[in-house]
Amino acid sequence: MANPKGRWAAGRGAALYVTLAVAFTVIILITAMALFFKISDITVEGAARYSEREILLASGIEEDNSIFFLSSGKAEVAIKSQLPYIDSVKVERRLPGSVVIRVTESVPAAYIPYDGSYWVIDLTGRILEKVSSAPEGLVVISGATPEKPEVGKALTLGSAETVRLTAITETLTALRDNGKLELTTSLDVSNLSAITFEYYGYRVDFGKAGNWDNKFNLLDNFLRDHPERGTGQKVYYNENNGGLYY
Repeated sequence: MANPKGRWAAGRGAALYVTLAVAFTVIILITAMALFFKISDITVEGAARYSEREILLASGIEEDNSIFFLSSGKAEVAIKSQLPYIDSVKVERRLPGSVVIRVTESVPAAYIPYDGSYWVIDLTGRILEKVSSAPEGLVVISGATPEKPEVGKALTLGSAETVRLTAITETLTALRDNGKLELTTSLDVSNLSAITFEYYGYRVDFGKAGNWDNKFNLLDNFLRDHPERGTGQKVYYNENNGGLYY
């Protein structure tokens, strides 16, 4: 009769052998990946404001590192957190040793004067930079006070000011979508029932945010009838009859 203890010992020895064999194989595979799949080429696409070197340094990716040990997600977060003008980034690995970093840069749309400085934002309200003088060619926003602004973070106006912040981003986006952002010089959101911007020399009061397509169609019709540049005249939208008046 076979000894049960002997069978148990034999089985335990076989299991240990298999475990060691698997562990050894894994070690060999990891070593092979580290030795034979090194990063040899890194390409940056879509960058204009930042140099390739700046983006590479922010990513933490280096040549001769193993491509298998590269954390794309970690590199993407690092780039966005260190380079505020990066709107989106995608790090792609291509075997055997190539890495492609694709970036989309934010476009500055407006700025808010606050505490002696000027805070530049994009259409989403993300703060791109803090500058000491008013930037040229951007919309200056009035009627809103930033709360603890920080470059690279979203603009905040306080918990009770969510509607005002939405009015800013929606109006800027609507201006862009309707081809009016470039010639808009200011945006006043102090009165959310009378959101006003200066465009082509006219002070345009669109009332409450929303109904953008209709309002901009009316503005286009008005400008066709009044092609001369305005000199501060007010043009306002009437909620009751849906018309634009001069």
